[in-house]
Amino acid sequence: MIIDWDVADIINQINKISRAENDPYETGFNTWGAKQDLYLILWHIQDRLEQCSTYADEEEYLRNHSKKQIWNALKGK
Repeated sequence: MIIDWDVADIINQINKISRAENDPYETGFNTWGAKQDLYLILWHIQDRLEQCSTYADEEEYLRNHSKKQIWNALKGK
């Protein structure tokens, strides 16, 4: 498989949309459009994940991510 995408770039693009959505100098008309874009990306990714195979260590991977989120929430991050 040839990996011709850059995860860091994809995350950077999503962060740009998030910053635009949270811009206090913009109106709700503009920021709502940015939030709609985030929803479209979320739903597209969810649809793609539903079509993916399940892998042996996937549950552990997801469990570890969940633990990290809980720890970050407890730390106040």
